[in-house]
Amino acid sequence: MTLTLRQFLSATSGSLISGTPDQPVGPVSIDSRTLRSGQTFIALQGPHFDGHDYLRTAADRGASLLVIQTLDARADFRPMHIPDLIQVPDTLKALQQWGRFVRQQTPATVIGVTGSNGKTTTKEMLAAILRRSGKTLATRGNLNNHIGLPLMLTELEPDHRFAVIEMGTSRKGDMAVLVEAALPRVGLITNVGKDHLAFLGSPEGVLAENRLLYDRLPADGIRIVNLDDPLLKPLATQLPGRVITYGKDLNAQVRAEAVVPGTPLRLTLVLEGEPYPVTLQTSATIQVLNALAAAATAHALGIPPADILTGLASFKAAAMRLQVHEQPNGSLLVNDAYNANPSSMRASIASFCETYSDRKRWVVLGDMRELGVLARQEHEELGHWLALQPLERVWLYGRDTRFIESALRSAGTRMAVDRFRKKRYLIEALQRSLEHERPAVLFKASRSMQLEKVIEPLLSDSVKPSPPSVSVGGPS
Repeated sequence: MTLTLRQFLSATSGSLISGTPDQPVGPVSIDSRTLRSGQTFIALQGPHFDGHDYLRTAADRGASLLVIQTLDARADFRPMHIPDLIQVPDTLKALQQWGRFVRQQTPATVIGVTGSNGKTTTKEMLAAILRRSGKTLATRGNLNNHIGLPLMLTELEPDHRFAVIEMGTSRKGDMAVLVEAALPRVGLITNVGKDHLAFLGSPEGVLAENRLLYDRLPADGIRIVNLDDPLLKPLATQLPGRVITYGKDLNAQVRAEAVVPGTPLRLTLVLEGEPYPVTLQTSATIQVLNALAAAATAHALGIPPADILTGLASFKAAAMRLQVHEQPNGSLLVNDAYNANPSSMRASIASFCETYSDRKRWVVLGDMRELGVLARQEHEELGHWLALQPLERVWLYGRDTRFIESALRSAGTRMAVDRFRKKRYLIEALQRSLEHERPAVLFKASRSMQLEKVIEPLLSDSVKPSPPSVSVGGPS
């Protein structure tokens, strides 16, 4: 799609400092380190960074257009290559406005996907289905917030038939910004749980924020509702317009029957009463509901059942989302450490216990963040819940996991519980234990805990014993 400086100026209320209005606007970048020649560099400002400090770098790397917020920044760079220059009142707002403008130029059907858990996996499953019916854009990585979402929208082309856009909210007002930019026609809330409680207060607060996705769809919009979620189920009869339901609930229009755990996982997908056998390249039963969400959305869009089945069968789990590593010694390491909240912790652990019921089950857990004043309570409640699960061993890492540990011990659990203050001590202990046992091990924590750094040393051709160490710093 060829769009011009004139259109950029109109969309963002910008002022042309240098350049020709009819010049084309290149693809957008906000990171001078990865910028490619011919791209547009938008200098965002944040509490810990200022893109204006990297204008020279962007220019030297071949940026064709610089979008700035303050004219003063121009005096600080002397580029080898002088690009076009636009000043806007607010560079973040300009990015959002430009993303919306690009989206308005395409006929693509935009599907907004949000929820406390499973939105990334559901998005990937849905994209795998839709690509069989036409060119499909899908959110990459974690580009799902007020910065990443409009950045994704700028990649839309006239021949895109679908765009599966993930929408991540953490504070009040986030969803309104995302919907305003993406203008979705289809909305899916995977579930409502205890995420971002420090800012949204409660699951009801999470629902109120995410429900804006449903409420702000156009008159011909389609709302996809999970009947298995107690907070979402009532909406099936309350929402206006077309509603498609899914879940294990017998009243769901799209549901699952005859789920057979294993690798691969098999089930019967029921679409409006018609049964179809499905094979998923995963062993995690938690993926069944995500597959139903993707199938229900595709079904609502008129995608043929054959394409839905083939798309689901081709799906592979993304990194750090129930990603299974089978070790030469027979142990299984299940990496679900991309993020965590009280709801996703329980869902992931319950699915893990069901999936690997034929072997010893260990869990390696780190802190759940963004819980605010509820941090202690939520970790303690998780500990009491863990005490009732069929687990042989629990490994803990992080400040707030002390509350999980105390709850487990007060419950009189018979499972082994160890807590570590440093990653290296946890790694050493796991290496020694995995040398002699072959369990399935689930890793889960909030993103900031970086549990993947615990998994990486364990992924080797053989589990090598580490030097003896008694100073593990825990349990405490």
